[in-house]
Amino acid sequence: MGSTRFKKTPLHFIQYLALKLLCQILLFLPYKASIAISQTVLGWARFILRKRFKMMVYNIQRAFPEKSAQQVKEIALTSWRNMGRICAEFVQLSHMKKEKFKKYCKIVGEEKLWKAEQEKGGIIHIGHFTNWEAFGLAASVYGFKKAVLAQRVDNPYVDEEINRLRNHFSGHTFYSNHEDKPFFACMRWLKKKHMLGILFDQNVTAGEIWLPFLGRICAWSPITALLAIKMQVPVFPVEVKREKSDMLVCYVKDPLIPPAEYSMENVRQFTKTLVGYYEKWMREDPASWLWAHNRWKREEEGERYLAAHPQERTL
Repeated sequence: MGSTRFKKTPLHFIQYLALKLLCQILLFLPYKASIAISQTVLGWARFILRKRFKMMVYNIQRAFPEKSAQQVKEIALTSWRNMGRICAEFVQLSHMKKEKFKKYCKIVGEEKLWKAEQEKGGIIHIGHFTNWEAFGLAASVYGFKKAVLAQRVDNPYVDEEINRLRNHFSGHTFYSNHEDKPFFACMRWLKKKHMLGILFDQNVTAGEIWLPFLGRICAWSPITALLAIKMQVPVFPVEVKREKSDMLVCYVKDPLIPPAEYSMENVRQFTKTLVGYYEKWMREDPASWLWAHNRWKREEEGERYLAAHPQERTL
């Protein structure tokens, strides 16, 4: 798969040059101005990607039937613009000195992670909320030995640039879709008592666990639960919020202790617990989530599976 899907092409290089130009423009601007311009430009992009924006509105309506059409549209637009903010913040933060970085992004509850590193390491449970990349940078700035499990993007030039920025201060990336046995690479990392960040995925194509999310069935990745149970390490939900307009605050929640014994029922139940954090954050601030990805692509397939395995629907 890697030799064909991720092969470099001239078009990929042109896209990469466009990205580099965008990054230079964002870096040339003051922090607030780069964010304002980036989110405005992304807001206009919805008129070009009409089908994508329409899909967002539809999914928000399904998730929050009690909200008016105007409220749904505002959530979708705020989420869309947030993609622009994420881009500007990520580029700006990855080029800052550590002292300046902490003026724009901080971790609350870092002592919980330090304790875990001293004992047995742990897994960061984070989602597509607010700015998840900012926490990855912050973990390195605060001195943690961290790696992230991510999906490689199709453009290898762009992927290399994103990965370079992601690990600017320090860190390592394991690829779930382009790595030789990434599960075992993650196990080796955790065995060293380090921190591993996993972006919880609701649209995996293999090895999924079918669970409801906002009333609809999603194909959830079980990898967080699997690693936590196999390695017996705690899982730390991390919620990223924007406070006082410019400050990104990463709240480290109390650790979740995995079941002592491995079984698919325990994996399913622990994954269900992790999903609960997503739903809570979603209902509190739906506009902070990345609605641009369709998390329910395999909903019909999931319903068919659960109809054939009704016992899993009640677990």
